[in-house]
Amino acid sequence: MKKKIQPVSRVVKIEAEINRMVGELFSDRSKVYGLDESWVPWVDISEKENEVLVEVELPGVAEKDITILLSHNRVEIKGTKRRPRFRKKVTYVRLEREYGPFRRFVSFPCAIIPEKSRAVLENGILLLVLKKYRVSRRKEVILEIGKPEE
Repeated sequence: MKKKIQPVSRVVKIEAEINRMVGELFSDRSKVYGLDESWVPWVDISEKENEVLVEVELPGVAEKDITILLSHNRVEIKGTKRRPRFRKKVTYVRLEREYGPFRRFVSFPCAIIPEKSRAVLENGILLLVLKKYRVSRRKEVILEIGKPEE
């Protein structure tokens, strides 16, 4: 089975790689970007008839370290990925996994109902199930064109 690669996902991956390389050049990223966050989690967004599904890769992040702020057409996911305690006094030869604070904003093309949405964290994947706001469909009305008033 072939996986279809979306152009947007390539742009996000290229942007993340550029951010990683710039981060290696500068020791304090917060001064470079004006941000305190040190990494950005990967996100997949899919859609059903009445729901928007957001899957966020957060391996090694505890549930207590995640905050989800939801509004009518946007979600902000932020938190901290803590370094394992048993590895604090180790000299790394290579360190590719990222630790520290993170933040990710995701906007939606449709309105959602924050009160009817839910989140589940399982095996390092945060799943947000967001209920779409549906305007009740009304009966069509034929509007007659009248004569201009004099």
